[in-house]
Amino acid sequence: MFADTTFKKFTIAEKDKLVGRLEINDNLIANNKFVRPFIRNIESKMITKVGNRNYEKLNTYIINSMNDYYNRLTNNSSVSEQQMMLSTYRHLYEMWRDLHTYKKNNNLVEMDKTYDLFSYELYVLGYSEE
Repeated sequence: MFADTTFKKFTIAEKDKLVGRLEINDNLIANNKFVRPFIRNIESKMITKVGNRNYEKLNTYIINSMNDYYNRLTNNSSVSEQQMMLSTYRHLYEMWRDLHTYKKNNNLVEMDKTYDLFSYELYVLGYSEE
């Protein structure tokens, strides 16, 4: 989304003991003009990652969301909606295949990028991890 972006790195400490690390994308936080809003409330910012990812939880979230989206596609949509939803579902499925390729090749950087993009696209479709 932002080419050559460097993240500002911060450490969080309590009583001189390291509690965590934080990376912030200044370009993303400063930009509030998206086609579909990334941050719904422009006045507030949300930390989306602190520490390590729970890949198992992310996989469950993605699978459940894709299953629900497929059920909506096949059961509750008109013919015109089905074409649009089918193209979206194919795109999500291609991302899922790419994700497994990155996992197989132990390409952690691309895997994390794909998880981020997957989470964002599902968020835009109305899904959340909670």
